[in-house]
Amino acid sequence: MSSRSDLWRGQRRPVDARISSGRADLDAWLPAGGWPSGRLIEFQPDHFGLGELELLLPMMAQQTRQGQPIILAAPPMIPCPQRLARSGVALDKLVVVRRPEQAFWAAEQSLKSGLCGMVMVWPPRGRVQPRALRRLQLSAEQGAAPAFICYRPGQQPPPSLATLRLAIHPGPELELLRGAPEPGRRFQIGRSNVVSLRLRTRQPLRARAGIASPMNQLQQAQT
Repeated sequence: MSSRSDLWRGQRRPVDARISSGRADLDAWLPAGGWPSGRLIEFQPDHFGLGELELLLPMMAQQTRQGQPIILAAPPMIPCPQRLARSGVALDKLVVVRRPEQAFWAAEQSLKSGLCGMVMVWPPRGRVQPRALRRLQLSAEQGAAPAFICYRPGQQPPPSLATLRLAIHPGPELELLRGAPEPGRRFQIGRSNVVSLRLRTRQPLRARAGIASPMNQLQQAQT
C-alpha cells in the first residue's frame, strides 16, 4: 500500500514514479522531478511548433534505445525523420497514427499493452469528449508510460484529473497551470540557445589609436 502513489495520505504528498526529461534544468523545474509515469500530462500551446515535441525528444531517444515503442497519434504534421534521428530517436521504434478519428483509440490500446514507452495524442478538431480523456487516463494508470495530450491552439480542455497541465508560450516558454501548489511558474525551454543582444557603441578609430580629434587639437592649441 505504501508504494502506491494514487492513495491520499492527508497532508503528505505521495511520491509519483517519474521518468527523466533528459534535461537536468527541466527535471528540477517539474513538480515531480521529471515526467510522471503512468499519468496524463496536458500541453496547451499557443501555436503548434512551439517545442511541444522538441521537449520530449531526449526522453523519446532514451525510450526507443531501450526498445520501447513511441506512439504519436494524429500529429498535425509528420515529424521530420532526420531531426528525430539526429536527436537519437530510433525510427524503427516510432509509430505515427495518421487518422485523427483513431487517435484516442490507438493511444488507449497502446497504453493498455504495457509495451510502449510514451504516447502523445493530438485530439481532433472541436470539443474533446471528457469520456475519451478519462479512458485515456485510466489506460495510462495501468502501465508506466506517460501519456501526453497536446490540445490544438484555442481548444478548451475538458475537466480532467490530469497530473500536470502546461501551457507553451512563444519563446518558447512553459507555464505551469496544474500540478503544483504554486501554479504560474515559468521555464524557458531554449534558454541555452538564447543569445542576449546588447547595443555596442563603437569607439572612434582616432580614439582607439590615441589620436585626438581635430576639435580637441584646436582646443589644446588655444590653451
